[in-house]
Amino acid sequence: MITKSAFLAVIVLLITCKISNAQDDDAKFQKVDDSAVSKPKSNLTYEYQYLNDAHTEGIEKSFLFGKLKTEIYFKEKGKFQAAKSYDTKTGRLIKTDTIVDFKKLVGTTTTYYANGNPKEMEHRDTSGAVDRYSAFFEGGGRRIIISYRDGKRNGLTTEYNPNGTVKETGSYINDKREGEFKFFDIRGNLITKRKFKADKVVK
Repeated sequence: MITKSAFLAVIVLLITCKISNAQDDDAKFQKVDDSAVSKPKSNLTYEYQYLNDAHTEGIEKSFLFGKLKTEIYFKEKGKFQAAKSYDTKTGRLIKTDTIVDFKKLVGTTTTYYANGNPKEMEHRDTSGAVDRYSAFFEGGGRRIIISYRDGKRNGLTTEYNPNGTVKETGSYINDKREGEFKFFDIRGNLITKRKFKADKVVK
């Protein structure tokens, strides 16, 4: 039977051995020169242009490899108001956004063709949900306009020909064609009418 004093002696011996081993291990470590460690460098830099003394209104610009990447316009105590994104290789404008705060996009997001003309426009209501979508031909003319509600097509949708005449128009309810749709030729002359019920032709 191990006495209490003998048990304590064993514990002390174990602790002493661990300390001794740790000291021996310390001798194996070598200090690494921080300057010799290769650290990744960020090529993204920022520039601020303030429009008032309080620094609550202005433009934040980001650059990648010295090329303009984004411009963010802010005011009202630093809240984002609009943003522009650029192609760092060509310098052309890719996208613009209207922003109310950090969590919710309200307003219009527009993407652009290489020639600078709008490609697509997505409008969001005050809840941040998309309520209108527009797409354009590269030459600048409208291609389609769609009304949305609750994430689905609801309301009038109109599709256009490249020459600007209406190609097709009619209304949707919850992503399904409902009511009368009209179809036109390239000159804008009415070809036919179709009546839909829950996306099925009824007349």
